[in-house]
Amino acid sequence: MKRVIQIILLIFSIFIFVVIIKYNFFTDNESKFYKNGWDSYENNQYDLTLFYLNRVDKNKYPDVVAPIGFSYMEKKDYNNAISNLTVAYNKGIGKKEGYFNKITNSLGICYMQMGNLTKSKYFLLEAEKQGNPNSKRNLQILDSLENTSNK
Repeated sequence: MKRVIQIILLIFSIFIFVVIIKYNFFTDNESKFYKNGWDSYENNQYDLTLFYLNRVDKNKYPDVVAPIGFSYMEKKDYNNAISNLTVAYNKGIGKKEGYFNKITNSLGICYMQMGNLTKSKYFLLEAEKQGNPNSKRNLQILDSLENTSNK
């Protein structure tokens, strides 16, 4: 029995060793940056997200523009957020995965922050049609801003 446990541990150790070697030596940097960038985004580490994903080929990994845009938005860099989120919106990124309405809503928020209330309203209404749960509240904020600017 002791011998069987030793053999199982040896096989498990070899497996772990092979996985580590494969990841470190046979995975290209771009794949590592892609994975690390998404991991950073999911952990709300927006500076790291931008560090990793801005080094990834956007033709090979077109979906990176969404977390890049979200990260810029979190850092209040609305110009870069709009730039990346617009690419994501135009390419329909997130439709299959179910976060396209977040991209649309985020564009509305960014335009609101930049003072372009017309474009903000367009994207927030689109997000509401797409079922974004936050767009209704954001539209109320936008209406309040429009009423204040009309006085």
